[in-house]
Amino acid sequence: MKKFFYFLFILSFGICILSCDESFDPYGTFMDKYVLNCIIRGDTTFQTATVTQDYQVLNLEPLSNSKDPNIYGTIIRIWNGNDKVAKMRDTTIQRQANDLYKTPYALYYTNNFQPESQSELQIEAILPNGKRLTSVTNTPSAVNMIYKECDLLIPAVLSTGSNDLIHYAWHSDQQNPVYIIRLSINYFKNENLNKIKKTMVIPLNYLQYNNSYLPNYAKPLNTGSYKVDMATITRAMQLISEGDPDKASYEIMGCVLEILSLDQNLSSYYNSTTRSNDLFSVKLNETDYSNIQGGYGIFGVYMKTYFVSYFRHQYLQTFGYTPGSDEGR
Repeated sequence: MKKFFYFLFILSFGICILSCDESFDPYGTFMDKYVLNCIIRGDTTFQTATVTQDYQVLNLEPLSNSKDPNIYGTIIRIWNGNDKVAKMRDTTIQRQANDLYKTPYALYYTNNFQPESQSELQIEAILPNGKRLTSVTNTPSAVNMIYKECDLLIPAVLSTGSNDLIHYAWHSDQQNPVYIIRLSINYFKNENLNKIKKTMVIPLNYLQYNNSYLPNYAKPLNTGSYKVDMATITRAMQLISEGDPDKASYEIMGCVLEILSLDQNLSSYYNSTTRSNDLFSVKLNETDYSNIQGGYGIFGVYMKTYFVSYFRHQYLQTFGYTPGSDEGR
């Protein structure tokens, strides 16, 4: 028994010494790590990338770091297949006056690269110290609208109620897809003989808080369908000209559905970092997702698909708006 208490005393004494040792380092051995982030857009030739490195602070406050983590002078190339390659140029962007770092923000870009559908993309970044970061991805499968399940006119029927739904549906061969949806009203506002193009984004629904309506936007989808009720569309139409008595100066063109289809890398990133599966569950641990070989970061691509619906003229006239298209007659 005495030996047991003696061992317990020695163990406790050792823990106490360790806990009082001011030289104890909670970070461990610091190792340089590099981060490459590049999201390729399928609807433009302009692409950007950033290269940064990790840093260590002298205390437990990350914002105390004053050294710019951006890396300058990196050589970045992107391949699409075997015969299409683009080399990114480096540039800098001035930071805001109250920014933590005072040096310009480093950015790499190309204005001559647009990926082909269903093809392989590769990226290579060679840092000034010779470190090489690489990644590979594939453009997502094409999104094909299922027209017979899409409403071409809004409202779908003339005698509509606020609970009626506007439907959109599409198909893709991609496995475990993730889609980001944006539904918006395109219109012109006539001001001083000038037509100014504007957009009103339609959320999934509105949540009323006191005397205000707060938009609740749709989360990324895993299924090929989207629905929004007429009450939400009507609320968005009212907000377009709220407080303006000159309703006829608003020329409504149409309703545009944008579908952003994410590649497998971006889909995996979203699925691994989703904070909760439902309204009643909370994710306590952060997930570090990366598909960069030799470092960290994300290399992915998304493609964009458009579908246009038109408003019935009778519906627009209930607001006093001017129809901008003949499609809804």
